[in-house]
Amino acid sequence: MESSFSRYTMLAAITAGHVGLLLSMSHAAQPAQPPQPLPMEMVTIPTPPAPDIRPQPPAPAKTATAKPRKAAPAPRRLPAPVKPSPKAITTDTRAEAVTSKTPAVAEAPVASRSEPAPPAPPAPVVPPTHIGGHLGNPRPAYPPLSIELGEAGAVGLRVAVSADGRAQEVSIARSSGFPRLDRAALQAVRNWRFRPATRGNEAIPYTYVFNVDFDLTKA
Repeated sequence: MESSFSRYTMLAAITAGHVGLLLSMSHAAQPAQPPQPLPMEMVTIPTPPAPDIRPQPPAPAKTATAKPRKAAPAPRRLPAPVKPSPKAITTDTRAEAVTSKTPAVAEAPVASRSEPAPPAPPAPVVPPTHIGGHLGNPRPAYPPLSIELGEAGAVGLRVAVSADGRAQEVSIARSSGFPRLDRAALQAVRNWRFRPATRGNEAIPYTYVFNVDFDLTKA
């Protein structure tokens, strides 16, 4: 019994020695690895942004604005008291007492809109004339044959007188009935001078009609 136990013991010791030798050999065969550093994570801490400091614009200077001065109201004229007419006076004493307490004040007349003045009427026209010794107009010559034949009458002439008093156009408005008398009147009046027509103080051209008489008693 003791010999079998010692055998087992020796066999276990030998087995343990072989196992230890194998373990030592396996550790010797593997290269030694240095210790690995622990992984480190970079943590970035965000920094707050710097405050935006900008220079503030200067406040606009307040300028004192002059307030327009109100024009002083024009003094009001008190209306003149109205004198009561004798017809408006009453004989009732009670009415007189009432009216004496509240004097009547005449209302100011309402100013009406000024209307434009009507235009002045044009100045009257003074017609021209051929009468006047200062003009020196000779009488038309009476035709001798008309005197012998007893021809007489009035020739109506239409004359256009210029502003300087000359006969611009002469025509027969009414015939005397005798061509010789009509021709004599036309020939004489064409050379006459006239006092021109006037409107106010201005001389104007004008046409008018007048008669040239042929009278046998004055031939």
